[in-house]
Amino acid sequence: MNRLDRLTSILIQLQSKRLTTAREISERFEVTNRTIYRDIQTLRLAGVPIGEEEGKGYFLVEGYRLPPVMFTTEEARALVTTCKILNYHTEDSLKQNYESALLKIKAVLSFKEKEKLEFLNSRIGFHKPWAPTSLYLDSIQHSITESEKLKIKYQSREEEQINERIIQPYAVYFSGAVWTTIAFCELRQEIREFRLDRIKELKLRQAHFKPDKTFSIERYLEERSKRLFLNP
Repeated sequence: MNRLDRLTSILIQLQSKRLTTAREISERFEVTNRTIYRDIQTLRLAGVPIGEEEGKGYFLVEGYRLPPVMFTTEEARALVTTCKILNYHTEDSLKQNYESALLKIKAVLSFKEKEKLEFLNSRIGFHKPWAPTSLYLDSIQHSITESEKLKIKYQSREEEQINERIIQPYAVYFSGAVWTTIAFCELRQEIREFRLDRIKELKLRQAHFKPDKTFSIERYLEERSKRLFLNP
């Protein structure tokens, strides 16, 4: 990748999240941190308002936006293929939101590229395996980002009775078959897991909770795997 392409890609990466570290950028482009420092300075000299929080990373000043992004053929093919893969997920909101975003992406492509993608789309198939359905992924993701409590009616594997719980969702993960939310259960006063396909009803409580900033989904899943290995 030449330097001009890298500078453009750095801008896109900065716009994709609130804070981005030099290490994240350097690892993506396989260059040194010093090279990234020079690239950031070049962008600043060109008038791009890049701020910095010491020890945390770089950010684009609020209100600055890049012009419409052009996609390469390879990126567009990857997006179309991903859309097909999402047919394995029975979570309707995830498929619908991705398909909506994909339409916006296709809008910036040339007619020739659109025709190629439509042809490719017609030649990618999927065999949908059985998987339990769930409806609430989007609502739980909203709850995570907004720190909003949820009231759910839940049927656990051990009990036939449906119980009401107030939960504070921390994260979600996909196991290859079902989506599960990791949440603080106010009834049990501890972190529990709730499979989305066993949630029979869900309502936003319009009450907020203080998110646990120390929680790490990677650490949680690693510790979970260790527990399952030691206690199969």
